[in-house]
Amino acid sequence: MHVRRALALTLAVPALLVGCSDDPEPKPKIPETTSSSPTPTPTDSVTPEAESPEDFIRRWVEAGDEMQVTGETAEYDGMSPNCKACQGFVDSVEEVYDAGGSAEFAGTRITGIKRYASDPPTYDVSQRVPETTIRRGDSGETQTLPGGSTRIRVILKKSGADWQVTYFGILS
Repeated sequence: MHVRRALALTLAVPALLVGCSDDPEPKPKIPETTSSSPTPTPTDSVTPEAESPEDFIRRWVEAGDEMQVTGETAEYDGMSPNCKACQGFVDSVEEVYDAGGSAEFAGTRITGIKRYASDPPTYDVSQRVPETTIRRGDSGETQTLPGGSTRIRVILKKSGADWQVTYFGILS
């Protein structure tokens, strides 16, 4: 009850103070007319900020994680259409899900992204990967892949305004 009284008092005091002013009631100010034409207001066109390579890599890793647990490969595939290793990953996920299988995976945690080279844009990505369980629908077989720390190398290229992965490989 004490908290309610304090809240009511906090809200009521400013309203009471406004009503107790000795100043005369304010009169609305009418804008002066001018002979100049009105200033045009700028349009609300927002230019999207270019995505950094590091942010793209984070988004690409998230798309790979999502692909593993849902079987939906389109986003990841679109981010890496010319990457052989990436396409092999897409094919593996599609094979599991097309046969009625599934995967349990808690998601990757990126622990660092370091630029390795500028031309082409090349990054070493350190990450923690949890245990992954794959259930194959056709055979009923369950495969468990251990979790752990890993480091991958990712090579990017610009495609218009967007980034794409052209290569990734496991370093350790």
